[in-house]
Amino acid sequence: MAEWGRRPANEKERRQRGEEGPKGRGSRYEQDRTRKELDEVRGTGDSMGKIIEDQKAGLPPPTPVGVLGLVMTYGGRGLLLPPPSPLSLPQIFHQGAVVTDAAHCTSLGIEVLSKQGSSVDAAVAAALCLGIVAPHSSGLGGGGVMLVHDIRRNESHLIDFRESAPGALREEALQRSWETKPGLLVGVPGMVKGLHEAHQLYGRLPWSQVLAFAAAVAQDGFNVTHDLARALAEQPPPNASERFRETFLPLGHPPLPGSLLRRPDLAAVLDVLGTSGPAAFYAGGNLTLEMVAEAQHAGGVITEEDFSNYSALVENPVCGVYRGHLVLSPPPPHTGPALISALNILEGFNLTTLVSREQALHWVAETLKIALALASRLGDPVYDSTITESMDDMLSKVEAAYLRGHINDSQAAPAPLLPVYELDGAPTAAQVLIMGPDDFIVAMVSSLNRPFGSGLITPSGILLNSQMLDFSWPNRTANHSAPSLENSVQPGKRPLSFLLPTVVRPAEGLCGTYLALGANGAARGLSGLTQVLLNVLTLNRNLSDSLAHGRLHPDLQSNLLQVDSEFTEEEIEFLEARGHHVEKVDVLSWVHGSRRTNNFIIGVKDPRSPDAAGATIL
Repeated sequence: MAEWGRRPANEKERRQRGEEGPKGRGSRYEQDRTRKELDEVRGTGDSMGKIIEDQKAGLPPPTPVGVLGLVMTYGGRGLLLPPPSPLSLPQIFHQGAVVTDAAHCTSLGIEVLSKQGSSVDAAVAAALCLGIVAPHSSGLGGGGVMLVHDIRRNESHLIDFRESAPGALREEALQRSWETKPGLLVGVPGMVKGLHEAHQLYGRLPWSQVLAFAAAVAQDGFNVTHDLARALAEQPPPNASERFRETFLPLGHPPLPGSLLRRPDLAAVLDVLGTSGPAAFYAGGNLTLEMVAEAQHAGGVITEEDFSNYSALVENPVCGVYRGHLVLSPPPPHTGPALISALNILEGFNLTTLVSREQALHWVAETLKIALALASRLGDPVYDSTITESMDDMLSKVEAAYLRGHINDSQAAPAPLLPVYELDGAPTAAQVLIMGPDDFIVAMVSSLNRPFGSGLITPSGILLNSQMLDFSWPNRTANHSAPSLENSVQPGKRPLSFLLPTVVRPAEGLCGTYLALGANGAARGLSGLTQVLLNVLTLNRNLSDSLAHGRLHPDLQSNLLQVDSEFTEEEIEFLEARGHHVEKVDVLSWVHGSRRTNNFIIGVKDPRSPDAAGATIL
């Protein structure tokens, strides 16, 4: 059960704010950009004033790690510890970076690295931390995908721990009762198996020690984030159970940001998993029985056998070459091939700084319409061999050239070029990005599907996912989008996913730019990742600017072109004049990033996120 209270003054949540730092030395352009980012890290001008404000406010920094110190970016400000002299700045070699959706979990990732943990150790601890601090987005009862790249060996592997459908689940049951029986929405959770598999492959610290880091967060407590408070106020689960209300709404109303929340129940679960491993979760013990009983009591069909049959998959990522870089992303049932297809199409346009932003936006919008339509054709290739053929087409430069030829430079297509099937992916997701001193890059995205998953919570405090909503069936959506046969409900199948941890490396050799990116927002996340990659790799913007730049997303179901609050009225008028039906929204998605160029590494949060933080180890 959760415990609420006030944190003592000496346990204040660490909150630092900042901009990114230096990235690398190479071309004249890189040198100019490095000088700019060095100035941002040093806090010149207005930035220094903001740093002083934070210091006066009594916001202590994370424990310094590494050779020189730590830069933490949080809420748009920065703090460098200790301040280097100007003469020392050109000799700075960054040791690593951590970016997550919550400052507490970013600090935890840094702590694991400081204890000689591997990059994957830090990612596992930070991901478990997000399941505690951001329970609306992720948790033990959910799943995800992790992409790991070993720079020295130039090898990449993907650990897929997406949830799978229970063996007894049938489409007819979902059609009849999915809105009234939340237990039907629960897929077999993959989080514990996936994180354990990643640790077995790449971990350095003992499994029990890695889990103990996260257990301490649950036991000691954390301050409720702005996003968790908002989710509890605006998006609580329909028909929330009494146990859910006791855990998250003990006073009968949502907590305020900053309220102290302790989760000793989850601390106990993590202690058990640390001692017994994933068997305690999947092999018919108390945790398994609780999850099965909770789902079945709410109309679900999941069984102990479903848990014992589950396994995480270790695969190769899909990849595509874009402007001298290799882009790595998850294969089906994830939509990585559609992301690469979008880049392949855009590569053929004259997208340079000499082209007006408005014209570039039109090309991007039309390209994303095609890519998202392609994404709607994907599903689990184990159950449909045609998906592999579709994936190969999406990765083809020749196919991209053919599709590009159907884009009108001055007029929006009145209807999608390709048939569009239902696209209704998980809106919430949690991100972890690590670039460690061990020369590993880790990008991970996990989810419970909609906020708080199914809303079902076990006596041990595990929130169960609602990932079966990512399957397609007739009359699933209000606009009656055509169901996708490739993503139909089948026992044991994994549904279509927009969880897209993405890594970029040089196409040849080991020297050059590396990126780790993640996004939430389902299909909006794919659109966001495409535009951030365009900003960095084509328009040569630094990472901070690339993440902050306004983004768009074509909603294929409504035929609206959604743009975020960064768009100007002139840009909107230009798009409307070309036939786009524009809808302005506050935020489309959060895209976080980390970048390594030669000896410089930086971690940067999306400025739209109120709680995320990036930390760079100097």
